[in-house]
Amino acid sequence: MAKRPSLEDRLVALREAAGDPHGAGAMAALRDALRSKTGVLVAAAAGAAAAHGVEALIAELPAAYQRLLERAVERDPGCRGKAAVVRALHDLDRWDDVFAHALGYVQLEPVWGGRVDAAAEVRAIAGYAYAHAGRSDALDALAGLLADPERSVRAAAARAIGDTGRTDATALLRFKVLTGDDEPEVLTACHGSLLALAAEASLRFAAAELDRGGDRAAAAALGLGESRLEAAVPVLTGWCDRDGGDVRAGFVALAVLRREPATAYLLDVVRRDDRLPRVRAAIEALATFRDDQAVVARVLDAAEASGDAAIRRFAREQLRVS
Repeated sequence: MAKRPSLEDRLVALREAAGDPHGAGAMAALRDALRSKTGVLVAAAAGAAAAHGVEALIAELPAAYQRLLERAVERDPGCRGKAAVVRALHDLDRWDDVFAHALGYVQLEPVWGGRVDAAAEVRAIAGYAYAHAGRSDALDALAGLLADPERSVRAAAARAIGDTGRTDATALLRFKVLTGDDEPEVLTACHGSLLALAAEASLRFAAAELDRGGDRAAAAALGLGESRLEAAVPVLTGWCDRDGGDVRAGFVALAVLRREPATAYLLDVVRRDDRLPRVRAAIEALATFRDDQAVVARVLDAAEASGDAAIRRFAREQLRVS
């Protein structure tokens, strides 16, 4: 009697089949995996279906998702299979009722001291699907995710709202910012989407948030930085120059902007500022891009121009230059 292949053996075979799904036996192996009730096998086959656009396999995806809802914690721990299916459908731009279910799916799994929801990624991908499909009910769906218990889902919802391209969504994002969130990542994502949807008005809104100070100000600063808008430069530099500004968050935001006026401002702080905490913060912010040799050279030149041996030494340490 032939020994049944182990899960590891099946995964190795699937990886080979995924490289050439039209090869001998590959299609049968991938289809069998999609029809299994084991999440990791479904995940491997779903990824191959999306990567190669194999219609015969793509047609199997919704049913594969449904099968993994049975004894889900046991058969698909971590939701690897279900997440792979919804991601594949989303990547292929194939709308399916799977997304409506995934939008509200929760899978509580036991961990030491309690239970954890393993389905956050599933809900987040479903939210992006609603946004990218141009659904008329997209904002309703994403409003629900903005109130999700999981931080990653709320942040994804905020980004997805920006992807809808709908300027009427700014009210929803502003409401989220003004009522607050325990996670700065969520507020940063809200500001990023606001700036993408309505730059001029959202610059003023972000500037007002900077004046509030604390985590809300830091989130607004990072949202401005991630926007890559040159108009954000004077907003951020003005904030950094005022007493009480969170200079570290502001300097990081200026570095992330990757705009020449922002970079020049930070280099000038290194070169001329006599307040060591500001100089160190500017170097740390610029060192985020230590893999960019042009940036490294400019920071080292600015540190040399400062005439301060301690600043030169700190710059070399942060840039990891021997």
